[in-house]
Amino acid sequence: MSITLNALLEQRSLHLSLVVEGAPGSLDTPISWVHSSESIDPTPYLEGGELLLLTGLLMPEGDPGEDFRLYVDRLAHCGIRGIGFGVGVHHAAIPEWLVRQCEASDVPLFSVPLEISFIAITKMISRGIADDKQQGFARLYRNQQQLLRSVHTLDPVSTIVSKTAELIGGWVALLNPAGTVTESSHRFLPIEMSALGDALTFSVLGEAKFVAMRGYDIAAFHIASPAGQTLGYLVAGYRGEKGTLDHPLVAQAAALLSLAISSSADASRALGRLRAAMMRQCLEGGAELVRPYASDLWDGMPAEPLTVLRVTGEQEALETAQRLFEPFRKSLAKNMNPAVFGMIESDLWVVISQSNAAEWVEGLLRDSRVIVGQSSGCIWRDLPRARHEAYQAASEAMTSGMQSLRYGQREGAGSLENMVEPSKMRAFADLKLAPISSLIFNLAVGPHGGRGEDGKAAVPPDDWTEPDGMSLHAVDVLRTWLECRGKTEEVARTLGIHRHTVTKYMAQIGKALSVDLADPQVIAELWFACKFTRFPEKN
Repeated sequence: MSITLNALLEQRSLHLSLVVEGAPGSLDTPISWVHSSESIDPTPYLEGGELLLLTGLLMPEGDPGEDFRLYVDRLAHCGIRGIGFGVGVHHAAIPEWLVRQCEASDVPLFSVPLEISFIAITKMISRGIADDKQQGFARLYRNQQQLLRSVHTLDPVSTIVSKTAELIGGWVALLNPAGTVTESSHRFLPIEMSALGDALTFSVLGEAKFVAMRGYDIAAFHIASPAGQTLGYLVAGYRGEKGTLDHPLVAQAAALLSLAISSSADASRALGRLRAAMMRQCLEGGAELVRPYASDLWDGMPAEPLTVLRVTGEQEALETAQRLFEPFRKSLAKNMNPAVFGMIESDLWVVISQSNAAEWVEGLLRDSRVIVGQSSGCIWRDLPRARHEAYQAASEAMTSGMQSLRYGQREGAGSLENMVEPSKMRAFADLKLAPISSLIFNLAVGPHGGRGEDGKAAVPPDDWTEPDGMSLHAVDVLRTWLECRGKTEEVARTLGIHRHTVTKYMAQIGKALSVDLADPQVIAELWFACKFTRFPEKN
């Protein structure tokens, strides 16, 4: 038990006499230390909770004067536990003005007889504090042993929760990563978890928060595995002012729960796979089928209108981003709607309320390792379209060197060259135009290279030599034809050849490519192929 003024007064060997009782309960308030001072103002040397001993060396017998007019008032504001006045040294009795000041400020006052030295009181208090610490350590050890025994039960998680509540004399609740209470010491908890607000806002793995609410001292611990994965949240409460809860014991319980829950890591992986499957179902238009399970998976579903985010980047960065969306880790904005999220094909997909989109994206972009593509607004049944937009926006952001892009945000958004990686476009172009890569038209003789009707390589006559300025590469002819939108007369003027020659050359090109040049899709593909190809190579 902590050393108190009552315990000190009960020591018959000290012969202490109580003069002023002070405020109700003050005699049973623990004493932190003892200090002797004859100073006019000893408050600079006090921290609060001390017992002050003095003999009144500088104190007047009658009127306190200006120096001592607020003496006890200053001590009361400092949090003094009481004043011990040694009589028979400088004063035969305690000055009346000091008694009146103690009564007015509700500060306990007692007399110390001449035969009792202040050092005897100091030793008594010191032993009491030491005994209290030893008892506290012993109590903590006993409680820890009981918690450790809980690990070996058939249901260690439930046992640890109930045993912790019993030992602290309060209530305990365990929440899963989605924020749902999975275990609790009481059927009905006096505090709604959603009412805790910032106390359940964690930005660091393994963080702890302490808050007083509705007459309860509450501690909230973020439970994480050694690998940094969120396993859940432990919340404990005890009726009393802030600081009365046995925080070390709750911290011990959180550590044990981390070990107990980690043993079922398969369940955590299953949760991730289930989230991914349900996320895919939402993006394919089946949100209504997912809604019954949303409370357990994500703590609910966001309100329409919605925005879809595609988050791509390094795997470690995506894992960090995913933790950002876990319930009760909403440190980005107040009163945010839930977020539906899951990993699909190495990308993190998220559905959020459009009203919170800016805050979420801002939080994601704090990590430079991720790229975010954002769709336009949508509703639940329109998610397939929004998924396509988010995918395109992220792809264009990657190719353009941007960290984030909203669908249709900038000029030229959605163009194919901005959506596809340049190296892939060049590979497509070279492959598409490979059949005519060696086909050269001699304006005097005709087409050479490529393949003949018999499938063999076509070669020019033996006596043919390419005169300067008299040859055209098939790719250049095709590019000119596409730029002129297939208008033969315009192509002929541009290349400086006869229109019948253009028709003959284009027929050869179409045959070599095995395509129909009247097909719009073929024309579109050939346009991008001519734009990105390395043909004709320059020697």
